[in-house]
Amino acid sequence: MNDISKVGSRGVVFTFEDDIAVYLIQSDTYWFLCDTHLGPQSMETIKEYIAEQANDKAVIVFNSHSDWDHIWGNCAFPGALIIGHEACRKRMQEIGEFELESLREQHRGKIKLVSPNITFSDRVLFADEEIEFLYTPGHTVDSAVCFDRKDSVLYVGDLVEQPIPYLDYQDLATYIDTLECIKSFPAKIKLSAHSGIVDNELIKRNIAYITNILQENPVAPEIYQETPDVHNFNINNRLFLRYENMVRDKLKDNFDYALFRRNFKDLKEVGYADLQAALEQYMRKVF
Repeated sequence: MNDISKVGSRGVVFTFEDDIAVYLIQSDTYWFLCDTHLGPQSMETIKEYIAEQANDKAVIVFNSHSDWDHIWGNCAFPGALIIGHEACRKRMQEIGEFELESLREQHRGKIKLVSPNITFSDRVLFADEEIEFLYTPGHTVDSAVCFDRKDSVLYVGDLVEQPIPYLDYQDLATYIDTLECIKSFPAKIKLSAHSGIVDNELIKRNIAYITNILQENPVAPEIYQETPDVHNFNINNRLFLRYENMVRDKLKDNFDYALFRRNFKDLKEVGYADLQAALEQYMRKVF
C-alpha cells in the first residue's frame, strides 16, 4: 500500500504501489467500495481497515468498468452485492478469462472472476445513503461513475487520466460528450482511479486529445510524450476495434474474443503497419 487518505467526511482513497486507487465510502448502512484492484490480496488492506472501524455494515462493491485492474478483487467479498452497468457484466464474461490468463504476473492472490450481480442501464440511486451510480460510456463501453451526494465527490474510474486516457471504445464522440458532462458535473471533488484528484483543466486536455484522434488530426508530442506507449495503444486500438467489429458482424454468435485476441501482439508494442497487415491477413481467413 502506497497511501491511504481521507476524502470528504466519509470517503477513503487507498492508492496501491502501482498508483491504482480504490475508493471506499462509509454510509450509515453500508460500505461502498469503488473497484477492487488486482485481487483478494490487495483487498486485505481494505478489509482490515473496515474491521478496525468496529462495525458490521455490509460491503457493496461497485465496478466502474470491467478491466482486469478494477475487478479482480471482487472475489474477496463472497456474497456481497456487486454493482456494475449491464455492459460491465457482459464484457467481463467475454474478456475476463482471457485477461486472467494472459496477465498472470499481475495477480494479487488466487483470483476467481465474479461478475456484477446487480446491473443497471442508466443509473441507480441509494437514496438513504446519498450514493448514485451513473452510466458514462467513454473509456470503455461499460464505464460508469459513482457520485457521493453527501460529500459531493465524483469517482470517475478511468474516464479521466493524466496526461491522456486510454481509448478502448470506438465511439469517441460519445466519450467526448461524457467528459463534457463530467467537466460540468456539480461535484466539488472529481477522483480518478489512476490520477488522483483531477481538475477541469485536465478534463479539457483529455477532451482536446480525444478530439484530435477522432478528427484524425496530428497530436502534438507534448500531449502524450510522458506516456508514448499509451498513445501508441490508442492509435493501434482504434484500428483493432474497427476490425474486431467486422469480425463480430461476420461470425455473430460464433465470435470468441479470446480466440480472436490471441492472434495479435500487445497493442502497445506492435507497429501500426504490422498490426494492419496482421488484421488484413486474419480477415482473409475469416472472409
